[in-house]
Amino acid sequence: MSIDFSSIGIVAGVGFVAAVGVVLVYTLGLRLLGTGQPVDAAGERTEYRDETPRSGHTPPAALAGAVVCFAVCAAAVLYGIWLTIPQFH
Repeated sequence: MSIDFSSIGIVAGVGFVAAVGVVLVYTLGLRLLGTGQPVDAAGERTEYRDETPRSGHTPPAALAGAVVCFAVCAAAVLYGIWLTIPQFH
């Protein structure tokens, strides 16, 4: 019996890159969701120390980008589940 260690390394490498890629896309989606500098009651830009986590609004383009990022992550997770469970094939 012979074990092909190079194939094991390739599978581990591809799995690692895919996992890091999904995490990066999810992080990008979170970052896009948090864009927009908060505005105070007088309409002026606030200083960083005065900001609250969701005191501003997210621009429509950033919101669309965040939705796309989250959809890509959901698709990657569902594809991984489909590959893992043999009854789905």
